[in-house]
Amino acid sequence: LLEEIESVTLSFEATARYGKVTNTLSLFVSDDFPGLSKDAATDKARVADFETNATSLSSNGELLESKFPYIGPSDDPRESASFDLTPYSASEMTLAFHYKADFDGKNSLKRWDFYSVAITTVYKNGNTTTLGVADLGLMAFDCNPNTDPQHAQHGDPYFDNSSGSGSCSGVWDLRSSLTRVNSFTYLGCGPSETYTNDADDWLFTKALKLNTCDPDENSGVLKNINVRLPSYSYVYTEPGTYTVTFIAGNQNVYGAARTIQEVTFTIK
Repeated sequence: LLEEIESVTLSFEATARYGKVTNTLSLFVSDDFPGLSKDAATDKARVADFETNATSLSSNGELLESKFPYIGPSDDPRESASFDLTPYSASEMTLAFHYKADFDGKNSLKRWDFYSVAITTVYKNGNTTTLGVADLGLMAFDCNPNTDPQHAQHGDPYFDNSSGSGSCSGVWDLRSSLTRVNSFTYLGCGPSETYTNDADDWLFTKALKLNTCDPDENSGVLKNINVRLPSYSYVYTEPGTYTVTFIAGNQNVYGAARTIQEVTFTIK
């Protein structure tokens, strides 16, 4: 219930590197976004309405730019940021990162790397729940997708590089979520790359219901390249119906793949 919530906070670390074009990134929240329909014409209109009616959490990019200044290509200047989402927790909320910049063919567009992304809800009874990237249902939408035949996007406004293409710039990149827990990237570009469009790229969360029930419990990374997993067990101590979701990903120099498997069972 809403009255049980003490606070809701979005937090992350980020770096802004390589590009010299400033004021590129904004962060929005809305409580009435219907979501993406996967029909490009419909969604372009929905995104335009979202941009007009949503609340900016980042002063049209200025706040994010000031927190994460360009330093240099050899540096990794991670900075932390947090945003109070408590006023929006009374109903479903949708968050969206918006990367917008004009590409003049001379100046590179910034690359953004996001780390340790989390939405933390603190309840008045002292309990705390945390949503990571895997819980947010991230979906990209590009209002001006690249149609260059050499570019991996091929005009697809929903392209998110989850396949791990090596011929890709000017897009949101969710591939990194497979290799870095609770992370994602916006791939900027330089004048020599096959990106000729102005950037107008959105990354939406699903509608988040933070005041209805506790989110799924995340058991963390069970297996990676350094950990063998011959078996796995978990003990349930309360009766109820549970759905266990296993997310597996693999990546090498030739690409990446991910699969999701669910098992539902009841304990009486």
